[in-house]
Amino acid sequence: MKKLLTLILYCIPAFVAAQDSIFTEIMKKTISTMDTSSTKYGLHYSANTFERIGNTIKSEWLPFYYCAYCYVKINYMVKDDDEKDLYIDKATDLIFIAEQIDPNNSEIFVMKGFILQARMKVDPMTRGFKYNSDCLSMFQKAKELDPENPRSYLWHGVNLLNTPKFFGGGKDEALPLLKKSIEKFDSFKPKSDIHPNWGRPYAEEMIAKCSK
Repeated sequence: MKKLLTLILYCIPAFVAAQDSIFTEIMKKTISTMDTSSTKYGLHYSANTFERIGNTIKSEWLPFYYCAYCYVKINYMVKDDDEKDLYIDKATDLIFIAEQIDPNNSEIFVMKGFILQARMKVDPMTRGFKYNSDCLSMFQKAKELDPENPRSYLWHGVNLLNTPKFFGGGKDEALPLLKKSIEKFDSFKPKSDIHPNWGRPYAEEMIAKCSK
């Protein structure tokens, strides 16, 4: 009995390591598929895969995070406002699950702000006043949790770029944050191959837009 227990205890780390390796490989492949998807249907496929992974390995926040990201991206591909809201609602539900798993995660707060930006963009005149303050607070919280996270500066800058000057936004307000995001991207190292590492090309695009 003692020998059997010793064998089991010896095998547990190897079993856990094997599970982690399988999870990482599946996530890497799905992230790659997502990154190369340029259609609504391709992103749907990635979103469904991420959600299945998350429902199988319930202790991991990353599948739900990426699933939410897919739905925000799909929202920008459709034209009907009601359909946009459906995808934004899905993203909101999924990032809520991710937050329950890891409540003090800078990337999750960036995604929450990113989702609110998408919701505002459906109807800026009506929703801007309702959601903008909450959106900015998400990016601020993301910076507090991880001052080195470049995406918090990027999307804060994008928010200001899309805010009218008489409400405290505009190019002059946005540009320092966008440049700061590039500085952070230069030194940023994701925790692993499957942790968030996106956004730099868009930051460069927004800086170019500010320079026009």
